[in-house]
Amino acid sequence: MRGHISHETKPYILEILLDVINSKGKALLEIECDSLGTRLQLKMSNLPSEIKKNDLISGHLLSSTAELIDLFFLSCLTVIKNSSYEEAKQTLLKYIFKLVSISKNCHGLDKTACSLMTPLLCTTFETALASINIQQYHAVSAEVLTWISLGLHTDVSSSKLKLASMFYCIEDTQRTETVLRNIEVSYDLDIVEPVCRCHDFIHQPRRREFYAISDNHNENAIQFTIASCVRFLPCEIYCVPHELRYEMFRSTQEDLAFRGRRDKWMDWAVIDSLPYLYFLQYKAYSNIGRQENKQRAFSNLAITIDLEPNLGHRETALNLLGQCMEQERRARDALRCYLLSLNVRARNNAAKIHICRLLSTLVNER
Repeated sequence: MRGHISHETKPYILEILLDVINSKGKALLEIECDSLGTRLQLKMSNLPSEIKKNDLISGHLLSSTAELIDLFFLSCLTVIKNSSYEEAKQTLLKYIFKLVSISKNCHGLDKTACSLMTPLLCTTFETALASINIQQYHAVSAEVLTWISLGLHTDVSSSKLKLASMFYCIEDTQRTETVLRNIEVSYDLDIVEPVCRCHDFIHQPRRREFYAISDNHNENAIQFTIASCVRFLPCEIYCVPHELRYEMFRSTQEDLAFRGRRDKWMDWAVIDSLPYLYFLQYKAYSNIGRQENKQRAFSNLAITIDLEPNLGHRETALNLLGQCMEQERRARDALRCYLLSLNVRARNNAAKIHICRLLSTLVNER
């Protein structure tokens, strides 16, 4: 490379190389170009030798497809993140009609891509409609229920969880419980893998059964093997339980300076599917007094936070668990959850709000 690098560029390259050295290899695993980081991680991980090469390749293709769809969805949401309800509605409709138009006039991979992406936008459109319905009438219209059917099968759980969240917010406990029960039946803990591309983090090797099932199915396997994180924009706020709404206000003025260019999602309420499933179960069963089911959901939430290796929003799950601890009158454990949350993400974390709120409550009670 002698003569090809300018003197102005050399300090910048040196700084990058020092970051790679100081990260002890972690930086290499985060290289997205040509999926180099992912491939290095697969190479370095202790995958069981009995995983067949075809299974490994198929699993990698399936997870990469799901991640690319997630990135597409993120980019669409970023465009409308600060939009009013009407603006968001019009933009979403424009995107949906565009994808439908492309799908009608193409074949092969283009058509497949449209079929995978359109339901995600339908789900967001549906919850935006539902949110304004709930704000005005504390109910949802027939139009909302029609749109629901178009977006339910994006993956194992994320769209259905938005539906359950909507029912929970209008206090329709029966339908909330029904949707949550169906999700839990579909969510095979031995197969389903979380997917989150909100930010970069080191992923652990995926489940052996995930690789095995990937080799026997095409891209439609996303519907029963992938659990994307659940995202709510501000225009969907009335479909969000109050415990999760705090996440939309996670950043102090000082925190904003510590955001990166890919951190637009921090103005939304975002949570991994499995913790959100158990949190909604806990709240729904609390409301109808089914103590045994409530405690099972509570335990499952805590266990998931501890044991699921690939959660993208562990700090948010800990914030929800902390609020459940408060509901159980376990203030010390709640505080511990919030402190653990801050250990995961020290900045741009609603745990600070919860700690201040909890300490205020304790002082006033005394």
